[in-house]
Amino acid sequence: MKSMMKKAIALVMFAALSITLAGCGGSKPDLPVSEMAYAEASGIMGGISNTDETSAAEFMDMEDEDVEDFFKQYGYSIDGAAFKNGLDGWISLKEEFGGVEAISDPEMSSDPDSITATFFITGNRRNGTCVVVMDHRNKIKSITTSAEYTIQENMTKAGLNTLLGMGTTFVILIFLSLIIGLFKYLPGAGGAKAKQDKKSAPVDNAVSQIAEREELAASDSAEDEGELIAVITAAVAAYEAQSGGSGDGFVVRSIRRHY
Repeated sequence: MKSMMKKAIALVMFAALSITLAGCGGSKPDLPVSEMAYAEASGIMGGISNTDETSAAEFMDMEDEDVEDFFKQYGYSIDGAAFKNGLDGWISLKEEFGGVEAISDPEMSSDPDSITATFFITGNRRNGTCVVVMDHRNKIKSITTSAEYTIQENMTKAGLNTLLGMGTTFVILIFLSLIIGLFKYLPGAGGAKAKQDKKSAPVDNAVSQIAEREELAASDSAEDEGELIAVITAAVAAYEAQSGGSGDGFVVRSIRRHY
């Protein structure tokens, strides 16, 4: 019994140790932050902050490979597209800072896949940050600049974005309703057919009324002709009786009117 308990405890301990070793083996350590990474991030930040709009336009016209070759001759490893995007973001936010008073030294951090250098910017109007991200070979992969806004400014921007979105939606809906309203003027459209039916309705009513009147007139004419035949027949029979003849053989078969 005791031997069975010892074996069970040994198996449990072995399983726990295996799980611990597997967990340790699966996690990657954070990348080491070297002085080279610190110096490279600081140098690129200094280059971006001192670049004017004219020089920035020249960089924007260069190919990504040419930008990489330009910095390679100064000992920097950087992705060309990443530098151009970072420079464009810095230029666009430079006015938001209202003039840069100071840029802090980078705060370095890392994870298993990248090294991050964060610079804090002090401006006359507002502050901000610039984040430089490098890979395990200290090659700069991205540069992101952002400005700090107050809660009131963020709420104002959110409200303007909401109004702009709702206004655009209403304008599109009105435009679509106008287009749908014009469909009735297209050939073969239901609206045009309904309009034509409305126009032809009075004509059809007039035709039907004329037909009814003709039928009534024909019916009245037949009745009048029958009465006239009866009167003529009676008159002729009376005349024959006074003349000594017999009016039994006299029959009026039809009457023709001459106008």
